[in-house]
Amino acid sequence: MEILGLLDALESMILDGMKVPFTKKVMVDEEQLLSVIDKIRLVIQGGSDYARKAIGREEGKGQAETAGSEDRSREESKAVEVIEQAYQMAKEVREGADRYADEILANLEATSTRILRTIKAGRERLVKK
Repeated sequence: MEILGLLDALESMILDGMKVPFTKKVMVDEEQLLSVIDKIRLVIQGGSDYARKAIGREEGKGQAETAGSEDRSREESKAVEVIEQAYQMAKEVREGADRYADEILANLEATSTRILRTIKAGRERLVKK
């Protein structure tokens, strides 16, 4: 489940990234992207342990039902905690992407304002001649 949240975060970063004009390329924040990829790696590494335990529990199911139910409840609570962490990380990534987009838009607005002033000044010079 956590992987899905992190993949959603990656997708959000790509969709919210700044588009490069006349191409299908998108600019994204490298640090944020690498951070999410590192988190995915950690989840995969931790998840493989979880899968091994789950498989082992299924094989030894008949041996200790009570111990299995305690392990299961602990693993379920850990799974819930991991899912909550994934949602929190996804939220932080989205907020970071929003901040980045706001910075880019503010820069674009300032540049556009400067260009507009230059255009108006040029037109005024033409009118004065």
